[in-house]
Amino acid sequence: MKFKEIRFFCIVCFFALILFSCKKNTDSPVDLGYGYYPSNIGHWVLYDVDSTYYSGYYHTVTTSHFLIKEYFESTYNDNEGRPTQRIERYKKIDTLPYFLKDVWASNLTQSTAEKVEENVRFVKLVFPIVEDKQWNGNAYNTKDPQDYTYYHVFMPYTVNGVTFDSTVTVIQASDTTNLVEPTNEFEVYAKHVGLIYKRFMDVKKLPPYLDSITSGVDYTMKIITFGN
Repeated sequence: MKFKEIRFFCIVCFFALILFSCKKNTDSPVDLGYGYYPSNIGHWVLYDVDSTYYSGYYHTVTTSHFLIKEYFESTYNDNEGRPTQRIERYKKIDTLPYFLKDVWASNLTQSTAEKVEENVRFVKLVFPIVEDKQWNGNAYNTKDPQDYTYYHVFMPYTVNGVTFDSTVTVIQASDTTNLVEPTNEFEVYAKHVGLIYKRFMDVKKLPPYLDSITSGVDYTMKIITFGN
């Protein structure tokens, strides 16, 4: 091979290498789904809540409607030294002013999104987010193992007339075919918003009157608005 040909070959390889490197550097990073669980301080979400409690002991039905505002107030390190978000939850009933109802906590790690509710830790999401992926939502508490499953990943979802373009649904428990003890528990998360909808129905009925609920809870949360 002549000197000019070798030189030309080297120049071509040099520019090809530059183009490859530029393309490699400009490739979009893989989206693991962290955006569906925002945890930045100052983030807040306001929910409309409807709750029905059926008491089998007192044979009463108690319904209530109120607002819940979750506010990411600050960050601190937990007992394991992990950054932890303090979530202040404010409640409003009718025309009364908001009051601090309780304080929860949240951890966003490389592989999980965890939330401590009433001193019970749940694994809300796992990363990367993949359709039909399953995990134990009770992995870090003393409750029985419960399989959570991703469903309708990255799909639109409408709440209170507002459509969120990209959401993921987490099925926590679903057995509506059980006529005596039906369950329907799931949460929907929107990108850059977090939880936008929650349904928790766990009730019991007595045969043969299966149209009458004797005990349990039916609870729904719907997003109203959010901000930072």
